[in-house]
Amino acid sequence: MIAYNADSGNLMGQLYHYPATKSAVDVDVDGVNGNVNGNGNVNGNGMRKVWNWDTARYLGEIPEDPLTYNVVGNTNEHGLVIAETTFGGIEILADPKHQPDARIDYGSLIYITLQRSKTAREAIQTMANLMDAFGYASEGESFSIADVKGEVWIMEVIGRGEGKVGAVWVAVKVPDGMMAAHSNQARIQTFPRDDPDNCLYSHDVIDLAKEIGVYETPNDDPQDKHFSFSDTYDPVTFMGARASDARTWSIFSMLAEDTEFEKKYEKYAMGQDPTNRMPLWIKPLQKLTFQDVSSAMANHYEGTALRSDKDVGAGPYATPYRARPLTWKYDDVMYHNERSVATQQTGWNFIAQIRSDMPPPISSILWFAVDDSSTSPRFPVYGGSTAVSDAYSGKGTQDGVPSPLLEFDIGKAFWVQNMVSNLCYTRWSSAFPLVQTKIKTIHSSFEDEIALVDQQMMAMMDKTTGTNDENLDGIINIATAFGVRSGDRLHKEWFQFYGELFARLRDFYVIEEDPSDPICNCKVMEVGMASTWKARIVEETGSHYKCVDDDSVPDLLAAMSTHTLDTQKLRGSMSSSGE
Repeated sequence: MIAYNADSGNLMGQLYHYPATKSAVDVDVDGVNGNVNGNGNVNGNGMRKVWNWDTARYLGEIPEDPLTYNVVGNTNEHGLVIAETTFGGIEILADPKHQPDARIDYGSLIYITLQRSKTAREAIQTMANLMDAFGYASEGESFSIADVKGEVWIMEVIGRGEGKVGAVWVAVKVPDGMMAAHSNQARIQTFPRDDPDNCLYSHDVIDLAKEIGVYETPNDDPQDKHFSFSDTYDPVTFMGARASDARTWSIFSMLAEDTEFEKKYEKYAMGQDPTNRMPLWIKPLQKLTFQDVSSAMANHYEGTALRSDKDVGAGPYATPYRARPLTWKYDDVMYHNERSVATQQTGWNFIAQIRSDMPPPISSILWFAVDDSSTSPRFPVYGGSTAVSDAYSGKGTQDGVPSPLLEFDIGKAFWVQNMVSNLCYTRWSSAFPLVQTKIKTIHSSFEDEIALVDQQMMAMMDKTTGTNDENLDGIINIATAFGVRSGDRLHKEWFQFYGELFARLRDFYVIEEDPSDPICNCKVMEVGMASTWKARIVEETGSHYKCVDDDSVPDLLAAMSTHTLDTQKLRGSMSSSGE
């Protein structure tokens, strides 16, 4: 499995789809084929236009490839999955301006590679070739790459700097039985240079560091065996630990077999001990399920030293979120908000499952959602699907299409899921438990349906030859119909859920069904505020809100709740208070 949050306030959650495409053009530049993407970016001379996914800047053209594979989101028809996280890195290499003519950014790198690679190793080589041939137009990146063979790799990349084309990189394979995580901080430290089964790297990954003066061979390590990619190209800072790697710490703490993991690395996560680096991977307590990973991606540091739902910033309803920006000043002192795994600025997120025992077109399932990974339900899409739900479909900036973030459209899941999320943010303590329960119910139902659809598709397999073209087309049709139907249905269900949630939580009430109540068949409860918030109000306002005549309060409240006032009984207290 690979899980991913695409976090950006200007990124609209949409499920990209690139159909498999054949072209009469067959070109090759320096051993690097171009790409056909089926999205309208192919022109008459067999070239593909490339835009920067982050900035929407037009980067230029690269040659097309005569054959590409079907891509749905971050997976393809061969069960390959690629995700990323940006770590930036040292400025002398991280600034894309150092390669002004570069034509490949990290977003294009992902989608082009998915369109032309079947396996993780192919993907790593394709990415390296693309950067070397056309330049690298982004900051430092960590990529997660997994395939149907069961290989999972972490590849970390940073540009070569001014006057040089491409990027230096290291890729290491995650051992069987282990889990890894990375979150805006480079994590590969030392790596073996004589084990190509488990580690690949660019030829100049160490030489470049020496050339630009950020690394010098130690006297006691003439072979540079202790060279650390992360410590050289992206040294850990306070915010690198606290706002970035702390998310990895929180996931590992939840799932590690080592029950002392949280405490061992707590000071590192808090930015107090940047030298106590976490391992690149850990052994989980047990084999992880989809629901385990889903819970990890809904993490807000609950129960840890970094939880932010208990201080004054959490407001009266204990929300773990804060208004951006991430850092802020008060009296010329810099402060920061905690940056948890789940966050409000997520554009879209997914959990990809790869099943090695299934035919390639249905070997990967992309559980896709838009918006906050803790408040949005995911629906399943097979990697070989040839169409996606209209509620989730769309093109991105890598296609030269701006996101319509100012065009509210109730027909798009992005807006409906944002409606639910933003209702949660204002009523967190009451709303979030309801949302989580609903999400788990939806996911469980989809898991049951997947088992039935898998059974139906596998029944079409040819018992002698594995698959034939007719059977394969039928399997893909079933998979496609299931994904489209699932997305359409979830969108409608989530909009209905928003209405139910709004009805239950309007006007600061919590309203539950109660057939015994003759007025509304419901129970309307005034839940008030958390005691910590009450204490804060009293501390800041003193007696400003204090009831002077406590004896009159119960009668007044009772009268107000029944819509009638016994004016004779209450006249004394009303006049004494000046009302």
